[in-house]
Amino acid sequence: MKTVENTAYYLTAALIFVLMRVGFWLAGDNDFVFLLKPTDKLVGLLTGSHSVFIENVGYFHEKLNISIGKYCSGFNFLMLSYLVFAWLAVKYFNKPFRKFLNIPIALIFACLLAVFVNASRIIASIALQNRIQFFFPGRLTLIHETVGIITELTFLVLAYCLIENFLKQRGCHAKSA
Repeated sequence: MKTVENTAYYLTAALIFVLMRVGFWLAGDNDFVFLLKPTDKLVGLLTGSHSVFIENVGYFHEKLNISIGKYCSGFNFLMLSYLVFAWLAVKYFNKPFRKFLNIPIALIFACLLAVFVNASRIIASIALQNRIQFFFPGRLTLIHETVGIITELTFLVLAYCLIENFLKQRGCHAKSA
């Protein structure tokens, strides 16, 4: 019965996800500054590199020879983490108002986490590429994507476990159906 009660909340979260996905396809490279700029600042702070914003490219770091653009924005991670956090919010809160309120809060938290994870992924990718490109010449894209998958999956599972554990300890868990 609990699943039926939560259907509207799950559908709301799914609709937001679909709208975000469509927005990603329709958006231009310059429409992701809300993710790119904080990610760029964090990467710059941790690497000592300064960037220049190039229209329709993103933030270019000459020292690192990388650009942080639309497809490197962490938007896919943001969407996945949003779905996970929204699902937890619906699952672990009983009152309809709290469930509804926590759906946009899940989006905000996912956005903040996406910036941190994306910067971590970029820095790990830079560090790893510089060390192993000799062994895998011409495979920088594969290395970059592999580091991205491992980093994002690790952070997503870790965030899920931490949030679920926090909600259980706070007594926010839903009553058994």
